[in-house]
Amino acid sequence: MCTVLAVGAALLTAGGVSAAESSATLIAQHARSLPPQQNVPDLDVPGPPQTVTYPPDGKRRFHQSTVTIQAPPYTLITAVNLRCSWACPVTIAPDGKSATGLFNVNTWDFLYPYDVEVVADANANVPLAGGQFSGTFTLDGDTQPLTVNFKPGLQAVIAANLRNTNPKGGGVRVISVDPGSKADISGLQPGDLITGIAGTPTPTVNDLDTFLDQKRAGTTFPVTVQRGGTTVTLQLTLDS
Repeated sequence: MCTVLAVGAALLTAGGVSAAESSATLIAQHARSLPPQQNVPDLDVPGPPQTVTYPPDGKRRFHQSTVTIQAPPYTLITAVNLRCSWACPVTIAPDGKSATGLFNVNTWDFLYPYDVEVVADANANVPLAGGQFSGTFTLDGDTQPLTVNFKPGLQAVIAANLRNTNPKGGGVRVISVDPGSKADISGLQPGDLITGIAGTPTPTVNDLDTFLDQKRAGTTFPVTVQRGGTTVTLQLTLDS
């Protein structure tokens, strides 16, 4: 009997698996991993929201978890879907640049895809050439990029006949507006005196052109005009 016990102990020491080693193996089998996003959407500016999806890793977690998301440059987060069957609240920051999700259970399985919905920021000056930009998606400290593509855009113009005041420097006078254009629909009228756009003074046509350089057609900016002795602010959508 003692001999058998001695042989068994020798086997464990020489080539068997200890309880600690077995536990380590089990932990390794359940190691967390976050697969990369399965799609890279192409965003229009302006345009509808698009969804970035992270596929599941099929692993079980034995603790409460946190998801943190940073939006790519020039984008806003509009929705996050963690597909929970229990309480997992999601908070999107007021500026849309970040979001947090909480898994308020001690044991859960990552079995369903997670979706993050992003849209081009209408107030951001997205490069006219477009390009690829990345934020982050982090689950329990494991981070993957959150990447989007921006489509190239068209140079913006104001579809109107514009002239300097005489003497020059008093603003940009609207002589006429192209019928049916975005400028027309936005409410720009002949006789308006444009004095600023998005907080930038426009004493001359050159100043207005400098602001519009590399701006995308279809974007909207607040424009200050003098009209009949009254200051009016228009939300002016730019034409191409």
